[in-house]
Amino acid sequence: MNFPKILTLFLLIGTFTAYSQEPKRSEGLDSIINVINKSTKGLNFLINDTGINSELNEVGTSFFKNKYIILSNKKHRHAEITVNPATNEPNNNLYCVDIKDDGSLSFPLLFSQALNSDKNEGSLGFSPDQRTIYFTQENPENPQLFTLHKAELNEKDAKKWTNITNLNAVPANYSVETPSVSPDGKKIYIASNIPGGFGGFDIYEAPILENGTIGQLVNLGPTINTATDEKYPFISSDNKYLYFSSKGHTNIGGYDVFRSAKVNNTFLPALNLGTDLNSRRDDVAFVMTSPSKGYISTDKHAAGNFDILKFDIKTQENQYNDYTVVEELSSIALPNAKIVVKNEFGDIIANTKTDDKGKVRLQLEPLSQYTTTIEKDGYEPKTTQISTGDTNKTLTLKQKKAVVTEDAIVIENIYFDFDKASIKQESTLSLNKIVEVLNNNPEMSIVINAHTDNKGTADYNQKLSERRAKSSYQYLINKGIAASRLSYKGFGESQLLNKCDKCSAEQDQTNRRVEFKIIK
Repeated sequence: MNFPKILTLFLLIGTFTAYSQEPKRSEGLDSIINVINKSTKGLNFLINDTGINSELNEVGTSFFKNKYIILSNKKHRHAEITVNPATNEPNNNLYCVDIKDDGSLSFPLLFSQALNSDKNEGSLGFSPDQRTIYFTQENPENPQLFTLHKAELNEKDAKKWTNITNLNAVPANYSVETPSVSPDGKKIYIASNIPGGFGGFDIYEAPILENGTIGQLVNLGPTINTATDEKYPFISSDNKYLYFSSKGHTNIGGYDVFRSAKVNNTFLPALNLGTDLNSRRDDVAFVMTSPSKGYISTDKHAAGNFDILKFDIKTQENQYNDYTVVEELSSIALPNAKIVVKNEFGDIIANTKTDDKGKVRLQLEPLSQYTTTIEKDGYEPKTTQISTGDTNKTLTLKQKKAVVTEDAIVIENIYFDFDKASIKQESTLSLNKIVEVLNNNPEMSIVINAHTDNKGTADYNQKLSERRAKSSYQYLINKGIAASRLSYKGFGESQLLNKCDKCSAEQDQTNRRVEFKIIK
């Protein structure tokens, strides 16, 4: 047996296999990034260093009295550094840092001697009045777990934080991490690995009771939680959005930051905040200090040592999507279709109509999903979802069938070019409904009656209506309907439905009509 040849063959097979798998992985990531870029179109995060970062670990948490509270395992003033025996790494302590005008950070000082332990400190959150703190610490009996505590602020006490209480939020042998309090102080959000979730750490909420303790934990459900880990919940100041970090969902690597809109106490599917902010590493502890500024912590070397970065959000101004509404089978554009657009919260952000070419321009915000209702006389109403990242900007409508009564075939109005008898393209679709009824009823005969508004002279309107009636008549003949089954007549302005001296555009349009009366 020739072993060198066999070895060469195996090496070649291995090489081809490696090259054949790599594009699939890249294509998968490219596909994910493409999806993310669509939903974040027009949204940019400008990321900068905060000036506080060291060669060790810095992670942001929350704000207290105009200070930013951070976790760090680097020795700073007035702090003792202890070493975790399980990892041989320095333990994290809580520090407060100054916030400069440009958002940079400086002067770390130990946050609280009363809350400091010889173990790892965890993340924290404050009540809106900042007199109650909810914080996590490493479980002394298990360094892999954290427990949730609360304390009360008492400026007269030398320790400041008093009545420290373990809330026993979860059963023993499970962990509570990254607490955050809602802006109204009514709920607390935490991450935990308790049983009954979707896998790993899930995000839960619980009511904050009058005595400062918390009620029953409720899982936020599958739009937030996945089979992997979710942590670092943060509720926006208007209580409309939940921001959090997840290893699942549409993810580009490690923890990514996501946003979910909260509508009627239900969280909508989470959206990735984009590749400007998120990296292939862990990105956590996203907090906003204003609608356009905030902080995020990133694992700079994928080694468990984080940096705190500041960001500015830049949203493209006057960002529009142009859509065209068409009939679904023929793709003929549909003018004057009514468009009502609502955001996730049910607010109407647009109430308009398509132009004479069936087009409409809508101003949309990134990271938002809009519900659009389209209506047009003679068509089935349609509700669909749109967003800034739409690549298919054609919206379709399905025609309704003509209604046949005892004495008429009823369809929507027939439109003609201004001051002319030529039929608009959209109205050929309407006349096709008449063709369908006549083909299905070969014994039926009709008369086509055309009417005008009262603009212009009666004689002119009479002649115009006759020309328009004849145009409809000729169209049906061209579609194969026998002339013996058709007749037509113009009535001018003699049978106005709206008898007004100064009619509105809608009233004039109602007066300008074509009727299809059954005579046999």
